[in-house]
Amino acid sequence: MPLAEWRNKHTVMKFLPFLVIAVLLAGCNSPQRFEANRTAAQAWLSSNAGTAKGNVTGTWHDATQDAWGDARLVQRGNKITGTLGNYEVDGVMNGPRVFFALKADDWYYYSAEAVNKGSVLEGRYSRGVPVRLTEGKSDPFVFRRAASN
Repeated sequence: MPLAEWRNKHTVMKFLPFLVIAVLLAGCNSPQRFEANRTAAQAWLSSNAGTAKGNVTGTWHDATQDAWGDARLVQRGNKITGTLGNYEVDGVMNGPRVFFALKADDWYYYSAEAVNKGSVLEGRYSRGVPVRLTEGKSDPFVFRRAASN
């Protein structure tokens, strides 16, 4: 094998793993994946929507010390929007039950189900959508309504 051919072959082989990784990463954030994630979140929220009992509009403080940060929620009918720490909230209510899908950069990372007890939102959250309420796949959380609400 001539030296020039050997160099070309080994240069390509040296960069091939990086090329493969780049191609795979490009596919990870495809528009189809974002659309599937959005569709799953919206379908889950729609399937849990009902008549709201109570109102969660206002500021809520994380009482579980999970470093979520404050939640600032706005409720219109049974629809809920707002922020929870660094995440945007899309949510619905059904009776006293609250369902949240949490997104950042148009990707839904977490989902949660809680019960509105007036001054307390208590429930469980998990990575992904829909929320997995089983032990080991979800974690508890408690938010307390800020006094000024």
